[in-house]
Amino acid sequence: MVNEVVNIRDKKRGLKKFIKILIGIFLIILIGLIGYFAYLGFSSSSGPKIVLENPVNALVLNYASLNNGVVEITEEEQQEIIQEAILEFDEDYINYILLALGVDQLHKSLTFENPKIEIDVGEVWGSEIEKGVPKTQKGEIEGEDVIFIMTKEEAVKGLLSNDIGVFMKDSVSSGRTQIDMVAGKVELFSKGYLGLYTSLTGEEAPI
Repeated sequence: MVNEVVNIRDKKRGLKKFIKILIGIFLIILIGLIGYFAYLGFSSSSGPKIVLENPVNALVLNYASLNNGVVEITEEEQQEIIQEAILEFDEDYINYILLALGVDQLHKSLTFENPKIEIDVGEVWGSEIEKGVPKTQKGEIEGEDVIFIMTKEEAVKGLLSNDIGVFMKDSVSSGRTQIDMVAGKVELFSKGYLGLYTSLTGEEAPI
């Protein structure tokens, strides 16, 4: 009988010890997550705003005329600009489009891996986002999180639009630009892709 009482007490002590360990682990994880998201908030608010020159500006100036200080181009001139821009399409075009899509709001994952994006415009470009800045090269990138798919013509039309951010949101919502979520939900969430998807489509990511 005495042994049974002792065993019950030992079991209770063991259970209490186990619960304390679980609570300790939970608190460590919680503190780590709070610290991580506080770091993200600080880094995103303190980082410099990224400004790139629109790569089609030089082409537009070659064709445009000024009317009372307003740049004007005809529809025919716009088509010529689009065709010329498609021929000289390079990483500057990709970087400008990516920033218009909002990739500067992405950040490192919980394992401190940078966001990696592929953009397919009839040819594939890979971009790694470092502190909000896209580092882009032609070709696939290993371990991509998301793939954006559009035509070069759609990309150039976005660059020629009055508000490329609004244009790209409309392009995504209309299906002219597609988003393929490749990575798992935890990875996408930790890098900020789910919020980016919602800001572009107004919907939750279909994962």
